[in-house]
Amino acid sequence: MISRAQRCRRAITHSGASRRDHSLYIGRMWVWNALGFLGGVLAVALTSYVSITVNRRKMDADTQARWEAALFEKSSQLAEAARSLRHHAEQYADSGDKQLCRDRMDSAQEKLRVAVEQLRLVGDRRVQVAARTVKLHAWAVFQQGVDGRDPRAASFPDTEPIGRLNDALQEFYRAVRRQLRAPDAEDVLHDDDLDRRAERPQAPAQRAESA
Repeated sequence: MISRAQRCRRAITHSGASRRDHSLYIGRMWVWNALGFLGGVLAVALTSYVSITVNRRKMDADTQARWEAALFEKSSQLAEAARSLRHHAEQYADSGDKQLCRDRMDSAQEKLRVAVEQLRLVGDRRVQVAARTVKLHAWAVFQQGVDGRDPRAASFPDTEPIGRLNDALQEFYRAVRRQLRAPDAEDVLHDDDLDRRAERPQAPAQRAESA
């Protein structure tokens, strides 16, 4: 027979064990809830980080695309103005309307100056230097076309203004292509090479290759 004292001790022991089990259960529930909360916070933080990173990269890519579009546009305007100026300067002496030809040269010069200044905003150092060099030699082409005088003959005794302008344009194209990260950026045909190819008859195989 179990005495009353023994039954009391057992009841007390069982009661203590129950309290310990209850405390352990509460502790485990708290840990799981805390882990769940921390997991949720971590998931939100990770999602936010990924979203911010993706958006930032997209914004950077959009900004870079706008810069490259502006560079291409202003570079095209400079090349167009320089070639227009060269064309009218070459035609000036034999022009039937010299005033009209002169007006067109003046307009091309103004467009060239504007493009050079705009490229200071979007071009890297190499592009800026190349653009100013184009303007320098385009002005010499203009002067030679108008009065037959090379204003920079002392500095460039071995090269005609048009040859210097062609050299400057080739370097300008290379510089722009390099900044635009074009493949084979330095592989730009010189105007003299283009002229020689145009003047030299091609064999049938060469024409097929060029087509």
